[in-house]
Amino acid sequence: MYGLFRTVNRLAVKLPVRPVHTSVWQRNKPPSAEQTASLAFDELKDIQSIEYKTIVNKFGSGITKVREHTFKTSNFLVSPRKLRLLGNQITGLTITEAIRQMEFSAKKPAKRIKSALVWARKNAIFQKQMNPDKMVLKLVRVGRGTKFPKKLDYKGRGRFGIIRKPKAHMTFVVWEQQDEKPVARNAVERALLAGELPKRKVKGFKLSRKVWTPLNEQKPVINPKPFYNW
Repeated sequence: MYGLFRTVNRLAVKLPVRPVHTSVWQRNKPPSAEQTASLAFDELKDIQSIEYKTIVNKFGSGITKVREHTFKTSNFLVSPRKLRLLGNQITGLTITEAIRQMEFSAKKPAKRIKSALVWARKNAIFQKQMNPDKMVLKLVRVGRGTKFPKKLDYKGRGRFGIIRKPKAHMTFVVWEQQDEKPVARNAVERALLAGELPKRKVKGFKLSRKVWTPLNEQKPVINPKPFYNW
């Protein structure tokens, strides 16, 4: 749009005027939150195949299919030994109970762990379509950070030491176990799942260790030693 005249050295020169509503930010305006959310949900509708992981249960209880989601955190400014204590505290809990434990924990990294657990639950819901009420922290791994920053510790008489600030990171493995019954792989597992224990082969059965028996106080003591060993 040309609408401004300016006199320069007694010469009328037309200069272009850029309107206010045609700024660079408005021309390259990012999409709104509603548009982004709609695109994200449209992509979720296209997901048809869900990956399942087959695991072998303990004590011959067959196999079960579960969903798995892995979430990794950034580095914590704490040593792996201290972070491993919090990892052992929440291993095996439901993800809701783990968030509750970290919320009321007095440890310094607990706040960041709680935030990471919330993100892990959100990603598992939207990426793997997992049920948050059935999510369990099956495994919590703690690893050492990539770099340990060093700092000089100056001492007297011209001496110095090195202060190493450790770093660590965590990896959450979230499982969602299905309500389906486990599948037996052989006759023994089939009997165990049905509640019937298989018969033991009695022939050739021997005890490898002596069975403890109570002390018989009526037995007389002959030639006692200087200490009691019966």
